[in-house]
Amino acid sequence: MELSPRRCGPKYQIGSDIQVRNFRSKLIFYSAILVCLQVSLAAAQVSVGHRSVPLDLKRLEVQDHANRVYERSDYKRAFFIYSNELAKLGDKYGQYMVGYMYLTGKGVEQDTVAASAWYRLAGERGVGQFIAVSDRLWLSLNASQQARSDELFVQLRKRYGDLALVMKAARDDYDLLRSRTGSRLGNNSSPLTIIDPNNALASSQGTDFYGQIEKRIQARLNFVALYTGIEIDIDNPRTFSMTSLEKQIDEYLDELY
Repeated sequence: MELSPRRCGPKYQIGSDIQVRNFRSKLIFYSAILVCLQVSLAAAQVSVGHRSVPLDLKRLEVQDHANRVYERSDYKRAFFIYSNELAKLGDKYGQYMVGYMYLTGKGVEQDTVAASAWYRLAGERGVGQFIAVSDRLWLSLNASQQARSDELFVQLRKRYGDLALVMKAARDDYDLLRSRTGSRLGNNSSPLTIIDPNNALASSQGTDFYGQIEKRIQARLNFVALYTGIEIDIDNPRTFSMTSLEKQIDEYLDELY
C-alpha cells in the first residue's frame, strides 16, 4: 500500500496514510513561482467565471472536492478530477494521486509503470515525500518496466511538467503580442482600451495591457533559463525566436535527469 489521501500518523512511508492538509501546504510553497509565472506577475489569480480568486485557493478547493469524492469510494469520479482538473494543470498533488490510483487500481486499471511515471512527474519540484515514494516504487520495477517508466515519464513531462506548462504560457503570450504587432514584437501602435470581460469596471490602455504581456514573457523566459541553463536573450524578448527555443526545450525534455 502506498500513501493515500486519508489522514494518518506522523510518518510518511510505505504502508501509512498521509495527512492531506500538511502535505498540500508544503506544495503551495514549492508552487509559488509557477503560479506567478502561469498567471500574472502582480497576483496569482485565475478567472472562475464570476470574479478572480487566488489560484492556490481554487486548487485547494478542487483538491478538497476530489478527496471527498475519493473518501466516499467514487473512485472513477475522483480519478477524473485528479487527472483532468488537477494533474494536467501542473498540480503536483493531483499528479501524485493519479499515480497512486494507478498503483492501487482504484478508478482505473492497475498499472505500476504508469504509477511510477506519474510519481516521478509529481516529484519534479523536489518535494521529499513524493521523491521517497517514487524512488521506492522505481526500485521495485524490473529493467523492462523501468525502461517503460522512463518513456512514459518523458511523455508526461513534455505535456504536464512545469517547464512545458511555462513554455506553453509563454507561447500563448508571444502569439498574442505578435497578433497585435506583426512579425516583430514592437510597441509602436496607437493606444486602445482593453475591457476585462470578467470585470466590467476594469479596463486598461492597450500600451499597458501589452506591456504586461511583455513582462510576463520576460519572467517566463527567466524561469526557463534558470531551469535549463539555456542562454536566452531575456533583455529583448521581442527579437528572440520562440520556435528555436521550443526546439531546444523539446530536446532538453528528451533527456532523463
